[in-house]
Amino acid sequence: MLTSAGRGWTGIELRQNTGYVDEIAAPSLPYHLTLVYLGRSPHDMMQRLDGRVYEERFHQGEIAIVPAGLPCEWSWKSRADDVLEIRLGDAFLREVAQSVEVDPDGLEIVNRLCVPDPQIERIGHSLMAEAEADGLLGGKLYADSLANALAISLIRDHSSLGRKATRKVTGEHAGGLSRRALKRAIDYIGDNLQGDLTLAELAGAAHMSPFHFSRLFKESTGLTPHQYVIERRVQRARELLSSTDLPIAEIALLCGFAHQSHLNRHFKRLLGLNPKALR
Repeated sequence: MLTSAGRGWTGIELRQNTGYVDEIAAPSLPYHLTLVYLGRSPHDMMQRLDGRVYEERFHQGEIAIVPAGLPCEWSWKSRADDVLEIRLGDAFLREVAQSVEVDPDGLEIVNRLCVPDPQIERIGHSLMAEAEADGLLGGKLYADSLANALAISLIRDHSSLGRKATRKVTGEHAGGLSRRALKRAIDYIGDNLQGDLTLAELAGAAHMSPFHFSRLFKESTGLTPHQYVIERRVQRARELLSSTDLPIAEIALLCGFAHQSHLNRHFKRLLGLNPKALR
């Protein structure tokens, strides 16, 4: 039904499936697979993993996790009508682990079957919304942020490190960005509004990891990086609408929006009026 293929997302892929087959044998995967069950009706499923059999009932909003490199088999006693499949690259997860000073070689993601995790459920729905909007909510920067959030959730809540990982992820780098780092990031955004910015680029400008940058940038500005970028783009568009005779469609592109409708959407959301009202 829905896929992130061709959207240029880094380290993460999304697929929404309906009508799963009755049985699946999955080989050793190069990514960590997270399933979010979207269907309204619960269904029974069985998993064969490392010679053991697990049977559970999947309810709406619950998740399942299959770690990279772990072959498994699935079968369904009742039909799964809507499943969200999130694939997070193992190399990407290892990079995020290193950024929070967790040894990736000592990190093992734990297999999960039919467990609640509201945060991962929200991440899944946010990724769906971004894919459904064809990248118009926040673009690559938004998808990058969600990929980092998912990686952190797996490390913190679904790994062999347990509380040790929690302390690493939540206990460091409090207090926001330094003035110098914040200025570098804001200057970089201002100089590159027309491009499709990524979280790695902004974090690189501030000389820090994407995960820590996202957290500290929000502490410093009250906005996530993608929210801040959209606001700056709207502000730039407002200035150009008031000071030039350029066509609105051209202004949209100059400010980093995909097209005029993309500008209209965020302009009205943030300022409560249509760009034409300034002409």
